[in-house]
Amino acid sequence: MGRAADESSYVDFLYVDANEGSASGGHVALRIGDRTYHFGYHEPGHLRLDRDASARFEHVYGTLENRNLKVLRIDVTPETRDRVRGAFNERYLIERSEFGRLDDFHRDLAFAQTWFSDVPRVEIRGAGYLRVRPGRPASAALRRLQEAIVKRYGPGFLARQHETAKVEVARLPEMVRQPVPALAPAGAISEGTRGLAAHAENAKSRVEAFGWLMRGDAALRRTATAHLRSEAFPLDGPTREALSSFARHLEADLVDAVASPRPDVGYALLVGIARLLVLEETLETGHLVVLDVFPEDAARLSIASIESQGGDLEVMAGELAVELEKVRLALLRKRELRESDYAELEGLACRSRELERAGTEGTDVRAAVGRLLPLRPATFRLDLAPSEALGSYATSVRDRTQELEARLDASHRYNLIAHNCVSELFVQLSRAVGGEPTGDVRASIESLGGFIEPESGLDFIPFLAADEVEASYRVARIDHVSSHRRRLVEVLEAREGLPATLRESNVLTSTVYERNDADSAFLFFTDDKLGLRPVLGAANLFYGLAAVAAGIPLAPFDEGASLSAGLRGVLWSVPELVFINVRKGSYFHVPRAPAS
Repeated sequence: MGRAADESSYVDFLYVDANEGSASGGHVALRIGDRTYHFGYHEPGHLRLDRDASARFEHVYGTLENRNLKVLRIDVTPETRDRVRGAFNERYLIERSEFGRLDDFHRDLAFAQTWFSDVPRVEIRGAGYLRVRPGRPASAALRRLQEAIVKRYGPGFLARQHETAKVEVARLPEMVRQPVPALAPAGAISEGTRGLAAHAENAKSRVEAFGWLMRGDAALRRTATAHLRSEAFPLDGPTREALSSFARHLEADLVDAVASPRPDVGYALLVGIARLLVLEETLETGHLVVLDVFPEDAARLSIASIESQGGDLEVMAGELAVELEKVRLALLRKRELRESDYAELEGLACRSRELERAGTEGTDVRAAVGRLLPLRPATFRLDLAPSEALGSYATSVRDRTQELEARLDASHRYNLIAHNCVSELFVQLSRAVGGEPTGDVRASIESLGGFIEPESGLDFIPFLAADEVEASYRVARIDHVSSHRRRLVEVLEAREGLPATLRESNVLTSTVYERNDADSAFLFFTDDKLGLRPVLGAANLFYGLAAVAAGIPLAPFDEGASLSAGLRGVLWSVPELVFINVRKGSYFHVPRAPAS
């Protein structure tokens, strides 16, 4: 029995129902407030802890992937909740550090190889937004920034910073002659060991940033900005004043940043210069201009592809227009604009412009998940002669790489039974409450109300793990969250009755599901038809076989898409013959519900 409400706290164990695609056997996660922790498969075959915003997790799994969620609320003390959250956060940061260090080693090897065979090159984040302004006076915004820096630090400051950064680049051969630092102990965060390539990027980014500031000849690359129509983001007086205020605060931040000892300050300066320029252009032209913050490797979707997966450009553009207006009105209510506020506006504006261009020009749509960051890189050559020490340096880095790869492979290698999303969640929960991965029985009982031995029995199966949590832990409440399609159908059934049930039972007449190329070929939904499931499953099986037969001659023309959908349709219909449902259909795009 739970404690009084004013003394209680909780963590939520989430069981995510199966569906075809990723996590086709189901999934589990732990939700603590606005963060959800879960272990996911990452190439090349590793199991790693992911940390998502709770709203995003539910949107992806419950809405886009159309899965049912079972929420088991475990009654715990505030101290236990905070201890569990701290343990999961610590592990997340450690894993990011370890895999980030491995990425640094790979970058170092590539950099050393380029240096050995040719003049070394380095990609500088943020530098791709800028170009030289030939034969034209400096931007007024940059002149004001220069004057503010001179007033604060004196007339020779920028030149000295520029020379210091150039000396750092020239000292890179000395780093090659230094021993490669040993790995941090397993389970510890690697600090101060970013590697040769990162040092080269940071030093060269400072050279470029201080060069632009010193000369004042920076202009924007036209291909690196996004322009919104005035009706898409009206710049009335209050909106202009909000953006003018942010420009002033950005200038003050840049004046502070030029004296920062941070090694990566060059990137912040380059992006700050570019943002000052787009803000200046916005206020001069009367329509919103932002940096193009889509990554260079963003997926490109054709309009036909979007529509075949159930997307609608007009609907998506309309939703973004509403979000843009919400952001604009929110800016007016704030006394002071923060960088995060402007970054949100920047990302929404770029997504909106992308859909607008697709609608008017028929271009592909760039798509990227998560927050968009201003990273547009440019490649620079470094004036460095080959170093005799490069060979031994590369050998040392390769040895460290192999050592770290072996360590990470041993601790993170995915195994369907022994090391999957369920088993590792229980291991980490046991560590959090008892300090031991094998489980401290007394600590678990005191903290969670019961004990589940990690990596035992059949608890590696997600739905059995959920049953074990319900039976063992102090579960105060159980909530069932229907999949997106089921929620929509339930509303229609309550209003229309049997006609809605019949109409929404299949993909041909459904009004809440549109055929999605990411899904297998099937005819009937069986997730809510237990008694009829074998009969409907047989119909789905024959439908899948027909799709296979039709897909064979189409394979040279559609790259095997129809054949693949048919084969997957057959695969996911077989379990339905024995009353088991996996497939539920998915959605390409569904707007998130507004935060309440």
